Amino acid sequence: MKAREIMTRDVISIIDEATIEDAARLLARNRISGLPVVNPGGLLVGLITEHDLIAKAGRHVSDIMSRGVITVSPDTEIEQVQHLLTNQRIRRVPVIEDGKVVGIVSRSDLVRQIAMRWVCGVCGDSVRGLEPPAFCPRCGAGESAFAHDVVPPGM
Repeated sequence: MKAREIMTRDVISIIDEATIEDAARLLARNRISGLPVVNPGGLLVGLITEHDLIAKAGRHVSDIMSRGVITVSPDTEIEQVQHLLTNQRIRRVPVIEDGKVVGIVSRSDLVRQIAMRWVCGVCGDSVRGLEPPAFCPRCGAGESAFAHDVVPPGM
């Protein structure tokens, strides 16, 4: 599975010239904890998080944002994204194409992907994915035989 399959596509970003108050309002209004920062040309130049807002001093986003952001491409394997999020201890990774943000993958996107399971109503076999499979790999039943099943936490 690739990053493009689970990434959030409607990414909320902020321009580097914005004030930190503007960034705080965007985070609070959208109930998110971090934003990609772009320049006037739309290219990614940093990331600003709740931590930056409360731990650093400055007037503009460019004063306190984190630079040198870890990014992935839309074709990056999900296992690699998972590795980055856990080993680099980051909460989100922008998905970049031609220098521009086309998506973002957060820990919650990975959790949703893990939790999604499709169960065949004919044989009970389960398949993980965002969409039901075209046919059951065990019994061959069609897509309409599948029901969405959410795996409870800890299962």
